[in-house]
Amino acid sequence: MTSDFKKYDNVVAFRRALEDRLKNIAREQSIPLDRLRRRVTFDRFLARLFESNMPNQQWLLKGGYALELRFHSLARTTKDIDFSILHMKDPDENTIRELLQTEAKKDLSDWFQFFIGLPMREFDQAVYGGWRYPVEARVANRVFTKFHIDIEIGDVVISKAEWKTGDDILGFAGIEPVCVAMLPVEQHFAEKIHAYSYPREKRPFSRIRDLVDLVLIIEQGLPDKRLVMSAIKATFNRRKTHGIPQAVEVPPDILKDSYARMAQDCGVMKKTMSEAFSFLQEYWIELRK
Repeated sequence: MTSDFKKYDNVVAFRRALEDRLKNIAREQSIPLDRLRRRVTFDRFLARLFESNMPNQQWLLKGGYALELRFHSLARTTKDIDFSILHMKDPDENTIRELLQTEAKKDLSDWFQFFIGLPMREFDQAVYGGWRYPVEARVANRVFTKFHIDIEIGDVVISKAEWKTGDDILGFAGIEPVCVAMLPVEQHFAEKIHAYSYPREKRPFSRIRDLVDLVLIIEQGLPDKRLVMSAIKATFNRRKTHGIPQAVEVPPDILKDSYARMAQDCGVMKKTMSEAFSFLQEYWIELRK
């Protein structure tokens, strides 16, 4: 946070200054304005859930926004936040919502307000339950951003959480960047492999975004292959939906344009689907040896 900051007397002045700040960043760094709005909103919500002086966090950030925090603009844009709650007694959609509402009401003197809606869906891959909740963020009694929170209960994690600090977007107002506990990168890779290979029965393959994420994670570097394989085994053993695949599935040609659009939106180096799959396949073969 910069030492040259201004304390705003009212929320209207803060919102006006924030809007100007985001427009300047968008112009100077060629970042879409809506992506910046989501980023600052996500960070203010995360600040209510995470305290860096509490080592045994109830929450772990995962999914697309964890990749954004880890790899910044190299990661694809995401519109939701994904969390894991490792342990919870008798979880259900209402208990989780009450917990989220309690966290959302925390006053951090940042002028943001968050409102948690009713659960929208239940996830079939979550170990002990998982739900999606709509969230509305308001500043100065006006909607600033709307997004979803996806919560899964019971994910296995074999390594310590990784702590990452967000961007210093609100330093101009004396607001510290958020510090977040995230799923370790090898566990993130394991969950992506699980999602990529999840049995679809007669449904067509649609997990092309997972291919983008898997390739990006490999490109940016994974830890020792034994640790990665241990994370994969632990994930598949916990979820018990299907076995670890001998080979990764070839995505259908109909998705090559979708992959190309996602790859163009982020910093993944493999810009075509065929390149990406060959790269993933090569890593997977080495990993399985």
